[in-house]
Amino acid sequence: MPRPNQLLANRRLKNKTSSMKRLFFFLSLLSGAAACAQQPASGNDIKKFIPAGYEVRDSVSGDLNGDNIPDLVLVLQQKTPASDTADRPLLLLLGDSHHHWALAARNKDLIYPADIGGTQGDPYVQTTIDHGCVTIEQYYGSRERTRSVVTFCYQPKIKDWILQQVAITHEDALHADAAKTTIKKGKQLKPISIRRYAGEYE
Repeated sequence: MPRPNQLLANRRLKNKTSSMKRLFFFLSLLSGAAACAQQPASGNDIKKFIPAGYEVRDSVSGDLNGDNIPDLVLVLQQKTPASDTADRPLLLLLGDSHHHWALAARNKDLIYPADIGGTQGDPYVQTTIDHGCVTIEQYYGSRERTRSVVTFCYQPKIKDWILQQVAITHEDALHADAAKTTIKKGKQLKPISIRRYAGEYE
């Protein structure tokens, strides 16, 4: 017949084992939920927005319309451009809670062709997203150079991204201290949609 001390020890071991099983079960549930939450977007793949013969030059994720759901900006380019002046479309894709994408805006003129860069090479620098605003930076030239930084911000009433600011810096490689930056914003600009902008203020 087991002694009282042995019975007590067995009972404690049984309780400890039961508690560990419950803990592992709870952790497995959390792990499964996290895995589901981190699953990549599927179903409505972004590939369907990329025309045949094109590839992604750059992609930037962020909230474009204030709904706290990640959206996407794509800069495309031809895989084998027929010339350096080939267009490079800019796409704005809105995401939803089901990991689907919808094309919200497209512009084929905003991103400069590769040959515009001069000795600086490809003029495209970067795209950033900040609180519903999209900023595109480009830099081109040889001795005389130009840096263009253009910002469009989301307007909920019209569900569009409107030109908000244009900053143009002109530089001279032989006179670095002579750089001059001109900034226009707000009412100084026409309310141009990101869909139609073609460098009117550059």
